[in-house]
Amino acid sequence: MFKDIKKKAKEKAGEIKEASSGITGTVTNQAKTISDSASEIASGAVKSAANVASTAGKMAKSTVDSMIITLATKIIIKSMKSAGDKGTSYIFNDEKYEKFIGRTWEILPLPIRLVGKESLGYNPAMFTLRKLVFGKDKEEPKIDKQDENIIKKTIKGMFS
Repeated sequence: MFKDIKKKAKEKAGEIKEASSGITGTVTNQAKTISDSASEIASGAVKSAANVASTAGKMAKSTVDSMIITLATKIIIKSMKSAGDKGTSYIFNDEKYEKFIGRTWEILPLPIRLVGKESLGYNPAMFTLRKLVFGKDKEEPKIDKQDENIIKKTIKGMFS
């Protein structure tokens, strides 16, 4: 009798083992499928968010009207004239010039600041202007009419 019970217990244990291994395989496959689906959904969401951010940046650039750009250009010209008055040792010292760029950014109109420095390429543009405007004036850096035109073109170029 104990032999029969032992034999039946072994048979049932084998059946349970087979059933559980089948369930484990099914659960593993379903988990992998769910994981793959979640990964695809997450990738799609990241791409969508990046597209929305890019589109928003382009829209923001295009909505800043010419009056605000003109005002910003005047502010930058005035700031660059002030920097020129401090001399070449100030202008060509990167640390001091970066502080000048930061202070100028802070006084620009809010719609321009909302577009963002990186989106506009503000810092690289200001360093380019330093070379173009002050590069030829080694002894006494001044802003003349030709320099003002260069500044205007550069600022407008940031919005195109």
